[in-house]
Amino acid sequence: MHPSLKPIVFWFMRFYARIVNFFFIKRLDKEGMHNISDSKPIIFAATHANSFYDAILLHCETKRYVHALARGDAFNNKAAAFILDLVHILPIWRITEGKQNMAKNAQTFDRCHELLKENKQVLIYPEGRCKNQTTLLPLKKMGTSSMALRAWREGIDVEVVPVVSTYSNFKSFGKRINLKVAKPLRKEEFDLDADPSEFAKKFTARLTEEMEPMIDHKFKPVGILRTLVFHFGVVLNAPLYLLVHLISKNKFGRTIFFDSVWYGLFYVLGGAYWTILFITIYHLFNA
Repeated sequence: MHPSLKPIVFWFMRFYARIVNFFFIKRLDKEGMHNISDSKPIIFAATHANSFYDAILLHCETKRYVHALARGDAFNNKAAAFILDLVHILPIWRITEGKQNMAKNAQTFDRCHELLKENKQVLIYPEGRCKNQTTLLPLKKMGTSSMALRAWREGIDVEVVPVVSTYSNFKSFGKRINLKVAKPLRKEEFDLDADPSEFAKKFTARLTEEMEPMIDHKFKPVGILRTLVFHFGVVLNAPLYLLVHLISKNKFGRTIFFDSVWYGLFYVLGGAYWTILFITIYHLFNA
């Protein structure tokens, strides 16, 4: 694909993702979105409770593109790698995905550093793994802190923005979500000349201090009008919902990927389903 077409394609994909979200989510409450700068480079340090949907949610709710990190083995499939690259997702490899791949992480972090130089936004998960949890997992000390320290030492005025997403459930559509964004961590708060391990310790403690209180499972009730509209969508999309749910439950029902796969299948199949539905209704009324 020609590089000039990428922004157009990505804009459309994000617009379409917001439409799918309308049918996937019953209520989304956002807090602290004003803490995200419109112009400065950003490192989003986010919780990772819902697989790749965590990144999709942030993609849809921020003004600028978000370059997210994702598990490296997802890039082993060429078709998947093409799509992930298209939506600005970068690979990060774990030791369980092969020691030979660990050296590739340096390339990814170099790429993130270049993006921050260009005033872009990067999403990283300091918990280091995905789990359908209801509490904050212990944060890893190196990844996020190393990225921030390198940028700050080289004079990049990056802001580290803590983000917490909590979900009413992980196993069905019609969920409620609380998305909270804290005030950014800035370089003035830290001793940039400290030993990297000591910096990482203090940085991680500070990040934990910001993220932990934002875990919020008090979900607001869904309004009557939104409930009616949502249930109209359920009726409208019933055959597609049933198909997607059966596939997701059969293959991923006991995994952390269920919700994300459900959303992904609906995203892929939704356009075709709505087109067929529109053509069918059109012919019925014009027969």
